[in-house]
Amino acid sequence: MAKEDRLPTGALLDGVASMALILNERRTYEGAMPVPQARFTELLEDIEPSQTTKTKASGGHNGIRKHLRTQQSFKDRYVSSFLSGSYARSTSIRPRTSAGELERPDVDIIVVTNFSTSDHPDDVLKEVCRALEDGGNGYVVERINKRSVRVETWQAEMDIVPVVPAWNGYMIPDRDTGTWKFTNPPVHTSWSAEQNQRFGGRFKPLVKLFKWWRRMNPSGRRPKGFVLEVLVSRHAPATETHYGEGFAQLLANIYNEYAWLAANNQKPFLADPADPSNDILGKVSVAQWKDFIEKVRVYADIARRAQDAVDMDEATRQWRRVFGDRFKLTANVAKAATYGGFAAAAPVAAGYTFPNAMAAPANKPRGFA
Repeated sequence: MAKEDRLPTGALLDGVASMALILNERRTYEGAMPVPQARFTELLEDIEPSQTTKTKASGGHNGIRKHLRTQQSFKDRYVSSFLSGSYARSTSIRPRTSAGELERPDVDIIVVTNFSTSDHPDDVLKEVCRALEDGGNGYVVERINKRSVRVETWQAEMDIVPVVPAWNGYMIPDRDTGTWKFTNPPVHTSWSAEQNQRFGGRFKPLVKLFKWWRRMNPSGRRPKGFVLEVLVSRHAPATETHYGEGFAQLLANIYNEYAWLAANNQKPFLADPADPSNDILGKVSVAQWKDFIEKVRVYADIARRAQDAVDMDEATRQWRRVFGDRFKLTANVAKAATYGGFAAAAPVAAGYTFPNAMAAPANKPRGFA
């Protein structure tokens, strides 16, 4: 972040109220020409996982699920399985590029078992690990995490999460604490679909734009994932049809809501839609949250400048500061004007369709491309 963009802590504390009022205004000056909606839909198409990525993810997770369902020592433990995370909710973006190559898609697999919460979480996760490895005839396990087993194949990177059914959801093992915790991933998936309907099909695209902005302008590892989705649900304008204006208001609204807490070394309680007693910011430190809010402050101002610019070149330049060089240039004002700056946005297709047929686990060395 440029030095001139940073706001000293004291200034932040003294100036939050005035900054909030400034950022909260929708200042569309006479003559302002928002970048065409087409530039945002083109970016969304570009950051969507490719069909190749989706096919690899499908083959990877179907192989794991079939393996556990049929593995000799685990098949009596296996009840069912389903996808969780951003792929299940259709809010994932294209994998990162590392050393000139796309990284593998990251997929979360929930495996419903007949374990009991009286079983020690460490024992459960180790049993899942042994079943996956199958004496050297199965998968290479990368590691056992706090609540999952990590497997990396040439197709995908997958976290396998064993759970046991509860009356209103599932219990997930936590090997660090030796306890079982409540979770309900299907509620997250249905909640996300409901939000997308409430936003007229624009919720998931806004989430993807938010995630891409975080990737282009990182402030640390957290917050990420589902936290960003909840922030979009709470603070993006549900009726705004222009993605640029919607995104500018999203950043401004987040800053307005949480700047005072950040200035006082605090973070909010962000309730889990599946369990209102659970704070989904629990893993986010105050320092991480403050860095995030500072980044939001800087880019809320840039996004507003982009929306209020009277020159199309300047507006595009500002949006490229927000989203990076994948945000396409607009050739000229005359051409841009024909798009209609605030034309209603057709919802971007966000679904991920995986084949119903189960795929056998690939007997290929890890990292094979």
